[in-house]
Amino acid sequence: MARQTKPLNSTEVKNAKAAGRALVLYDGDGQELQVTLGGSKLWRFRYYKPFTRKQAMISFGSYPSVSLSKARQNRESARALLSKDVDTQEHKKAEQLHQKSVSESTFEKVAAEWFKTQEAAGLTTHTLNDIWRSMSKYVFPHIGSMPISSITAQQFIGSLSPIHAAGRLETVKRLSQRINEVMELRFELWLSHFKPSGKNR
Repeated sequence: MARQTKPLNSTEVKNAKAAGRALVLYDGDGQELQVTLGGSKLWRFRYYKPFTRKQAMISFGSYPSVSLSKARQNRESARALLSKDVDTQEHKKAEQLHQKSVSESTFEKVAAEWFKTQEAAGLTTHTLNDIWRSMSKYVFPHIGSMPISSITAQQFIGSLSPIHAAGRLETVKRLSQRINEVMELRFELWLSHFKPSGKNR
């Protein structure tokens, strides 16, 4: 039988202390606060996985970094996902992987992958050095560390504006072409995730 208790209040959460063993306070609808002997307080949410109906638990973070109201917001978000048969734990993992992918896919890193294709094309060492030197000097300082998926056209233009203002139009043209090729590679890499595996189509 599920535990049924009245919701916690901020004072109870703040003053909660464990004596002799870890203490668990229940806030309702699967949410609980674990209080350790060391004094740390961790928000946890218990639920049943969609389809398998196996019991699972996910952490919402520690108090006071995560307040009672914030923990409840997280609980309601998790319950909303469960109502759509979405496992809140798997959703959290997917979000973390997505954020990791976004943060790691900077313009400079994708440009480095693009540069490998230029090396494989058999370009001369002089040409390769010129390509990377120009990107490093004019483009990377402006947008190199930015997630490539978040860079706007205006930011690309802004990175080339100083060169354009200096009248180096040929350099602008070459860099524009290289930037476009990097973006095309990024799109190809994105599409590769959707290619069917094996021989069956």
